[in-house]
Amino acid sequence: MLGSPTRLATRHPAIPQSIGLDSPLMPQPENPLNQSTPPHSWALRRRVLLTVLILIVAAASTIYGLAQLNQDPQDDGMAAEPPAEPICRAEGEFVAGFMSPQADNDKTLDILETMNTDAVTFGGRIVPAESADYPGEVADAIGDRDAYEYTVAMTWDGIELADSDQIVQVGDTSYGIIAAGDNSVVVTESTDGTDHFHSLTRTTTEHEASAYIGLPVPQMRTSGEAWLPDNSYAGVVDAFSQKFVTAYQQRGADGFYLAMEMPLTHEAHWNPVTDYYSRQTQIINDIAPGATVLISPYLEGRADRQTITPETAARGYQKLLGLDNGTRIVVSPQDGVGVGTTALVADDSEAHRVTVEEYFEALHAVDPERLYVTIEAMRPGGGSPDSRKPTTRERVEQQLTATEPYVQGAIGFQWAEPNSMLHIDSIGDGACAAGPGQLH
Repeated sequence: MLGSPTRLATRHPAIPQSIGLDSPLMPQPENPLNQSTPPHSWALRRRVLLTVLILIVAAASTIYGLAQLNQDPQDDGMAAEPPAEPICRAEGEFVAGFMSPQADNDKTLDILETMNTDAVTFGGRIVPAESADYPGEVADAIGDRDAYEYTVAMTWDGIELADSDQIVQVGDTSYGIIAAGDNSVVVTESTDGTDHFHSLTRTTTEHEASAYIGLPVPQMRTSGEAWLPDNSYAGVVDAFSQKFVTAYQQRGADGFYLAMEMPLTHEAHWNPVTDYYSRQTQIINDIAPGATVLISPYLEGRADRQTITPETAARGYQKLLGLDNGTRIVVSPQDGVGVGTTALVADDSEAHRVTVEEYFEALHAVDPERLYVTIEAMRPGGGSPDSRKPTTRERVEQQLTATEPYVQGAIGFQWAEPNSMLHIDSIGDGACAAGPGQLH
């Protein structure tokens, strides 16, 4: 205990051992010695004595009561018990979590401390833009070049830029006009110096945690196979990625996340995604040799869909590991429990052909050292195909326990709204967290 509050000092008045005719509390009557006292005088004295006693007792009680009110409840010498630490009842542990860094460093640090793990960010997009949509000074800097926009706030403070790059300040907003490929620029934007990913790298250094930054991705195709990326401007994406990786590697990123998703399969149909992966790992390794790169594909075990078999998933896992180009690729498949594409053995589901345990057992047989699991901390439902319902502590612990025998650790999805892991009892208080610096 840092210190006890000062107690109320009390001093009780001295009370005579006996109260009688000779007591100084009573005036002496003018009465000759040895003369008997009239009866009415004795009655008067008794009433006065009784009144004095009542006043003394009342005063003592009042002082004692005030002392009790001001007494520290811990002054009895027993320290209050600290709040109980959240207890993890699962076999597995979280080594990282997907999170959305804040513009304010203190708020980002608050999330990190609550997670008590390493952090992975989502990636922004690079999308076509019109120079006319920007302030005149920015449009003039773009000129007749093709414009693209990077959708996450970013600054270039402290980064040495090429002569072809330009920073334009308009009021409190800084625009980066970043040359990217032939006759193209990517425009970045930051108001009041906001840079969410830089906030994360600053705070992870303070918290001794690791930061894995999501790389930019292109938009998806607007027609036809809309689940595949639009690689028509892949050169722009790659040229910007080189400068993006350089910036955040200098700012302390410990690795990178390839944010574009695909199912865990080896099928050639998904080559537009794996081609993107391969190009990015080459860029990363040229700038940060041997850096860790995270990929998080999804699974499909439902009976009424094109089911991914464990054998197909294993071949897909092997294909992803082969895209490293010198980096260290780690694969963390989404367990599918939160969106209903898979089920646990304990669910005894008739709607699924493959369980989570069967998938991860097959993947573990290929390469256990680079296998993690992304725990979907939510439940199917919520009223629309894109909505999810909150999950429970018991369900998350089931998911951790089911995959623990096969993986190096779990990555929580997600420490942001909606359905934030912050709101899961015990889990959101840091239970089942391995501590920072555990995702390798």
